[in-house]
Amino acid sequence: MSTRDKPSVLHSVANLLERPVAKDRLLRTMVDRVVAELDAERGTLFLVDARSGELVSRVAHLPELTEIRLPPGKGVAGHVAQTGDLINLPDVTGDKRFFPGIDKKTGFVTRSMLVAPVRDSEGTIRGVLQVLNRRTGRFGEHDEQLLVDLAEQVSQALERTSIRPVGDRSVGLLLDGPFNNIIGECPQMLALYERILAAASADATVLVRGESGTGKTLVAKAVHDNSDRHTGPFVHVDCTTLPAGLIESELFGHERGAFTGADSQVPGKFELAEGGTLFLDEIGDLPIPLQGKLLRFLQEHEFERVGGREILRADVRVVSATNADLEAAMGEGRFRRDLYYRLRVVELTIPPLKTRGPRDIESLAEHFLDLYARRYRRPYRPLSPEAMARLQRYDWPGNVRELEHCIESAVVLCREEVIDTPHLALPGTSHATPSLGGYPPGTPLIEVERDHLLRTLESCGHNRSEAARLLGIGRNTLARKLAKMEAAPKDPGEPR
Repeated sequence: MSTRDKPSVLHSVANLLERPVAKDRLLRTMVDRVVAELDAERGTLFLVDARSGELVSRVAHLPELTEIRLPPGKGVAGHVAQTGDLINLPDVTGDKRFFPGIDKKTGFVTRSMLVAPVRDSEGTIRGVLQVLNRRTGRFGEHDEQLLVDLAEQVSQALERTSIRPVGDRSVGLLLDGPFNNIIGECPQMLALYERILAAASADATVLVRGESGTGKTLVAKAVHDNSDRHTGPFVHVDCTTLPAGLIESELFGHERGAFTGADSQVPGKFELAEGGTLFLDEIGDLPIPLQGKLLRFLQEHEFERVGGREILRADVRVVSATNADLEAAMGEGRFRRDLYYRLRVVELTIPPLKTRGPRDIESLAEHFLDLYARRYRRPYRPLSPEAMARLQRYDWPGNVRELEHCIESAVVLCREEVIDTPHLALPGTSHATPSLGGYPPGTPLIEVERDHLLRTLESCGHNRSEAARLLGIGRNTLARKLAKMEAAPKDPGEPR
């Protein structure tokens, strides 16, 4: 079978790249594919740690050790990381580059090795891919070319994740955080990661709390994608967008003839989420009558379609989210106390961006710089020290979403070598909201409109009704434009 005929590493992880799965699960899937293709006993993907310069085994078929760290130049992998050479050792015995210390710790016996550098699209070495002990015969020239091809595919996959370099001149990669597309390493986020993993390991209901723009949907997806239900559907329902008269039908479905216009039986979201997760966003807006029906489902996993009498069951986990004060809503009689306790068996609270510290803001900003530079085919432009300091001083009422839009706007509009403070669409920033005449000649109209919409939304605290009023258009027109923007092709590594 030729290399072209073989299943690719990219294909094996395509459905994971867009999701906040545990990074080690994503990387292990790639290494498993490489080991199978090379008919090897074990494989390891080393990545260069941007902070220490060490080679770190983010994924290895080493059940005996949780991690391997090699100083620069240590072992065959360290040599490959420094030189960029492809090394094929039919017999490691006597080769001075081989480091036997790992075998001594694990009890595994390495007989032969095939090791290749993992280079990014600019040719910079970001890691090392190695396989050990071909099961039949030795690693030959065909295996060498195959490993080079697979290492290139691993690199392409890495560039579509949130494992990234620091800027455009860094040698290593940032290895912070266990989840793809969730960025941050402040103490609050580290504690949140542990709770996400704990929530994912059980099947209890989860309530995600946080201000608007903190990433509640992303956290809900992380719970789903790292649970035993990850192969099932993730069904998202925004309780704020459903008319009160239709929300029951939307959630539980309806029978033919249940109401005017119901000319066929339609399943609801609970049925569509069978075997997976139903995510109820902004649960505080759920009408009181529906709260009772939701409580019945959580207690008995039973429901009835609108207009129906048959009792149906669904194997569904419910994750909900809110930025509202549910405790106050209970006190005012707008939210059922018994439902509240049913929903928050596990509670995950996302910290607001302003409390996460300058390092998280820097990491997120640099991630968005890289993301949107690639999406809009712009050269990577770093932030000036003054611009970064401005971001770190701002209090971010719109949280991560506001930061993302700010960086996206700067990437689109900046034509200089460095993104400086005036390019940032922030209140109080000089020239932060230029007139249409302030755009460089030849700026595509679609970019001008997109930027103008985003700036206006930011200035209104993302209140769509107010933004539509200022723009002189209907709210539905604004919604259609935003939906069209969201439907544009996106880099799957985009966090929220």
